Amino acid sequence: MRVLIVGGGRIGFFLAEELAAKGHEVSLIEKRSDRAQELVRRLAGTNVRVILGDGNDPTVLRDAGAMESHALAAVTGEDEDNLVVGLLGKREFGIARVVGRVNNPRNGWLYSPSFGFDASVRPAETIVTLIEEQIEQPAG
Repeated sequence: MRVLIVGGGRIGFFLAEELAAKGHEVSLIEKRSDRAQELVRRLAGTNVRVILGDGNDPTVLRDAGAMESHALAAVTGEDEDNLVVGLLGKREFGIARVVGRVNNPRNGWLYSPSFGFDASVRPAETIVTLIEEQIEQPAG
C-alpha cells in the first residue's frame, strides 16, 4: 500500500518507520529543511522517501505521489495545516483513506467527512481519558 504522511515530527517519523517496516511504500513530507535532512539520515535503508516541502501545497502533494497514494496521514503539529492537507487529499487527489491528527480538542469536530477525513486521532483526549481511568482506580 502507498501511504503519504504530511508532518515529519515525532509522530510522522515513528509512523513512517512503522509502516515501512510492515512493507508499505511511504512518502513523508516535511517543510523544515533541517528536519527533512535529519529524517533522510534516520530513515536511510528503509522504504521511506522524504520530500522537502509544504504539504499544504497541491504541487508538493502531487510530486510526493498523492495521485497514487492509497492513504494519507496528516500529522503536523498544527490543526490548520492538517485540515488543509486532508481536504486536498480527499477532494483534489481522491485519496481513499484520509486520517488526521487533532492537536486541539476543540477542533475535533472539523475532522469530519465534510472536511475530507475518514478518521481522526485525538491524542490529548485519549491521554486524558487514560489518566482519568487510572486516577479513579482504587488505591492499592
